[in-house]
Amino acid sequence: MKDKNIIIFYGGLILLQYLVKFLKKIIKEDRPIKSKTYGMPSTKSATLFYIMTYLMIMNNIEKRTKIILFILAIVGILYKLMYKEHSYEQVIVGAIIGIFYAYIVKYITNRI
Repeated sequence: MKDKNIIIFYGGLILLQYLVKFLKKIIKEDRPIKSKTYGMPSTKSATLFYIMTYLMIMNNIEKRTKIILFILAIVGILYKLMYKEHSYEQVIVGAIIGIFYAYIVKYITNRI
């Protein structure tokens, strides 16, 4: 990746964290386990799927590598489900946000 793409990617990653935290305060959906924080959407899921999608759409990578990235993203959120830190809906919504957000960042990257 070019230097400008790396900076935009990293800046986008930081802004994504704030966006998800903001959405949690609006939605206010509890986690499956007792917690002082809200679970919808999953920050980890949004982050992992943002990184995966951005890498896929900004680089010419093989199909096999794309599959591996997807599997790693799934593995990365499995423990959130196993330990009931998030519901399926929370990780799915997080993943959708991460994917959609990656396309927005790509659009911005191409405009700069």
